[in-house]
Amino acid sequence: MRLTKQFFENAKVGQPRYGDVLKNMLGDVFDFIFRHPTSLFSKKNVSFEIDKNSIPILEEMRFGGIFLTAHYGNHEILGYRLAEQGLPINAAAQEQKPMLLDRWLQRKRTFKGKCYAKKMETQKLIEFIEDKGLFALLADQDFRKPVPNSIEKKCKSEFLGLKVRCNPLPAFILEHRPNTPVFCGYLRQIQSIHTIFLEKIPAQNFYAHYHSWLEKLILENPAKWYGWFHDRFKTLNPP
Repeated sequence: MRLTKQFFENAKVGQPRYGDVLKNMLGDVFDFIFRHPTSLFSKKNVSFEIDKNSIPILEEMRFGGIFLTAHYGNHEILGYRLAEQGLPINAAAQEQKPMLLDRWLQRKRTFKGKCYAKKMETQKLIEFIEDKGLFALLADQDFRKPVPNSIEKKCKSEFLGLKVRCNPLPAFILEHRPNTPVFCGYLRQIQSIHTIFLEKIPAQNFYAHYHSWLEKLILENPAKWYGWFHDRFKTLNPP
């Protein structure tokens, strides 16, 4: 049985089948390759908009902060759209293998000659935030590396009824710069229409607020979240 069965039963929502999740993920990969904002097809056939309630949030994000998104919908196109809006964004990224794939991804993640998804050393994060940079992170993965004792409690949370360990980088930033604003958001894609939705969440217990936001999205469409393929869910069987 799924570890998250009780959560979905309480919400009275059916759990997704892995086949449906894979279908959505491959669809977003196709769009990233062929409907990327830089492609001729996208310019002619894809409409882009920002949710009207998200526009004030976007304006706040121009002055930097922490932006938490998730493996929900097309986060790759989301990153490009945010850079396209002139946000001072740098998304956490790991080098991919083979090298040709990494170079191709960097080209896709480049706007006006600047790659907005580059690996950043931890010690440079505070400097980046002080310069009004917007640090973006896919925050829905299980973090298994050691965490400093000073922020360990802030990196533990509950998600879909499970105890989870979270990436410490946002907590590290807030420990040193507690007034840093925290945002979350995603790109909703319905056929050829791309819409960005953004929210500002409290910096206090930010992971609890982030997970609450993400759970609501998952309940709307569980098969749109690709986290079912993450380590903490790998042993689960489809219903």
